[in-house]
Amino acid sequence: MNINITSAKSYFNEMIEEVIKGKEYFIFQHGKPIARITPANEDTLSRDEIVERLFSYQTLS
Repeated sequence: MNINITSAKSYFNEMIEEVIKGKEYFIFQHGKPIARITPANEDTLSRDEIVERLFSYQTLS
């Protein structure tokens, strides 16, 4: 859902409740997208996990 920044400020708590349910918001300022609020992905890897995986791949020489 698209929402302008002023409305996002006014309805932030309600937006978060909807995000918890899986909804996604794009926040606009002066007609341009500036942010996206989405549910957190529990499968997201930490920086250390990403680096560890990258170095675990074999390279061709």
